[in-house]
Amino acid sequence: MDIVINNTAKVEIDKLLENSDKKYIRIITRCITMHEDAKFDLILDEKREGDRLFEVDGYNIIIESNFADQIASMIISYGGLMSRDSFSIHADFGFYEY
Repeated sequence: MDIVINNTAKVEIDKLLENSDKKYIRIITRCITMHEDAKFDLILDEKREGDRLFEVDGYNIIIESNFADQIASMIISYGGLMSRDSFSIHADFGFYEY
């Protein structure tokens, strides 16, 4: 899987890691409701059995194996028009082949 972390997100992740004893960044899904689609988020966490580790630009990204196997690529960003003060994670599940 290809994971890209944009520079603004790196700055914000560095701030989180600086104030934490955790060294792993876990990608999680938030619950789907009747009014919203699934959203991805990140938290600082410890590695567990069943996690896959991805080392990206010096960051340790962990994703539960079954979930990671479904993702073709991921972009982690921070800020922007739709998420001014939060992380935004876009995942491509590779469902469509051209």
